[in-house]
Amino acid sequence: MSHIARILLVEDQPIARLALHTVIDARPEMKIVAETGSGAEALELYRLHKPDLTIMDLRLPGMSGFDAIEAIRKQDPASRIVVLSNYEGSEDVHRALRAGAMAYLTKDVGKETLIDAILTVLGGKRYLPAAVAALLAERVPGADLTDREMDVLRLLAKGSPNRDIADGLGIAENTVRIHVSRILDKLGAADRTQAVLLAIQRGLVHVDSSG
Repeated sequence: MSHIARILLVEDQPIARLALHTVIDARPEMKIVAETGSGAEALELYRLHKPDLTIMDLRLPGMSGFDAIEAIRKQDPASRIVVLSNYEGSEDVHRALRAGAMAYLTKDVGKETLIDAILTVLGGKRYLPAAVAALLAERVPGADLTDREMDVLRLLAKGSPNRDIADGLGIAENTVRIHVSRILDKLGAADRTQAVLLAIQRGLVHVDSSG
């Protein structure tokens, strides 16, 4: 590249931001021009700085990284976004790429892979490490849950019984049973407990996790 690539860093953990500074500041062809731990603030910083590339965490206070990616892409369809997250479920990868990310890395990635991903995305190409590509390949086609089924699944993950789910969502208890049955069928689960475990493994729901 003939110019210095300007990078926006969106990461809510100060230690992680410091580590990324160490890796990126050592490269003469790129620099971090702005940083934040907030998805909403990331949108403002993107408008202000118009960076060449954004490094995006997914678990952020308030607006999630998923929503921030969609908002940035809506604002600038040519934006280039690299996800760097602790989320390792196939649904996380699918959702981030669907939102518009061009690369997906987990936070245990080596610095060489990170730099390679940044340079690849700056070049206009998608970058998926083999392990992440394998996760995406494991995703079950046609297993997408409806918004209401996701509402029910999130409450199942909290251990809520059908009656509480019905009260919380303002629907009939029998309707909840129908939703639960469809969730089990789509996830290939034998019971509610297995459905929740599969949902957590795939990244459909997150329970006390960091991204």
